[in-house]
Amino acid sequence: MSDVPPTVPATETSTDPKKMGPLAIAGAVIGIILAFLWSFGAARLSYLKYGSIGWAILDFFFASFYYPFYAFFLAEGTAPSVPMMGGRRRLKLW
Repeated sequence: MSDVPPTVPATETSTDPKKMGPLAIAGAVIGIILAFLWSFGAARLSYLKYGSIGWAILDFFFASFYYPFYAFFLAEGTAPSVPMMGGRRRLKLW
């Protein structure tokens, strides 16, 4: 007799695409597309602001840092004023 305890079979978790279900593959593809669009949006904002492909590439890879920086420091701070329509001025009687 040996003193080795019995082994417990491990649950199967694999990242092999052949063993993954179709729902997991679809989720991974959607996640990759969303991550690309997030980074592409930062690169586009950077290119429109600076006109430089180099800054756009850099901001593509550091999109999570560029979005708050753009929002707080680079974006124009004033919204266009919209004329009020339909309001009536009160008459001063005295």
